[in-house]
Amino acid sequence: MHVIRLHGPWTAEITGSGPSATRRVHLPREWSDLAERARASSVSLLRRFHRPTGLDATTMVTLAIPRAWPLAAVTINGQPQQPREHDGDLRKFDISTLIRTQEAHDLRIDFRIGDELLAAPYFVGLEITEPAS
Repeated sequence: MHVIRLHGPWTAEITGSGPSATRRVHLPREWSDLAERARASSVSLLRRFHRPTGLDATTMVTLAIPRAWPLAAVTINGQPQQPREHDGDLRKFDISTLIRTQEAHDLRIDFRIGDELLAAPYFVGLEITEPAS
């Protein structure tokens, strides 16, 4: 299995009692700041990623997110995603078919307002698995 970690700049949409804000965040470096904001605001993370190279028809691609995250929704290209399985501390979404439809993909992760993020680890990754021969 090969893992591509989705670090780097994300766009955070923060909506709370004050005016809404959109800002760039560098994760995992700014995770604790974002977690603090999520206590009183609705937080969404947005990030574009490209289709990994070398995929064939049998390659499995899974989006992995910590199970501890209080998710309201996960969408890719505007399409809601449902977790297929839990693997230890990760919630996994099979995006094998979806990832082949186009070169670039827009990932959106919406968190429930008021839930604790600070203790939850930061991890978002694409797991690429080739079938056993």
